[in-house]
Amino acid sequence: EANMDIIIKEGLANGRSLRHPKLVQVAEKMGCKPDELALGCILAQPFQPRVLSGAVTTEQLESNLGAMDIAERLKTEGDLLKEVMDGCVMDSETYWKDRSALAWN
Repeated sequence: EANMDIIIKEGLANGRSLRHPKLVQVAEKMGCKPDELALGCILAQPFQPRVLSGAVTTEQLESNLGAMDIAERLKTEGDLLKEVMDGCVMDSETYWKDRSALAWN
C-alpha cells in the first residue's frame, strides 16, 4: 500500500535458520522442510516481499518453491505464523555477530 518494495535477502540466514529448534519443530508438525517453512513465513507476511532464496542447486530451488504453498497454509492456520515468528526471534546484534563469524568461500 505504501508503494515500497521490500526485498528479503537472507531469509534463511545463510542456512542457520534451518537448524532453529522452533522452525524444525513446526516444519515437522506441518509435514514440510525447514526451508519451505522459513521462506513461507516471509511470504505470508501482510506485505508483499520479494525473497532472494539463495538456492544454488535444482534440489534447493525445488524445495524453496514449496514455500508458496506453505505461505498459503500459514495465512489460514490460526496463530501458527505468529508462533513461528515469535519463536524464532533473534536480536540484530547477535545475528550480525554470528554472521560475521561465518567462513566465506
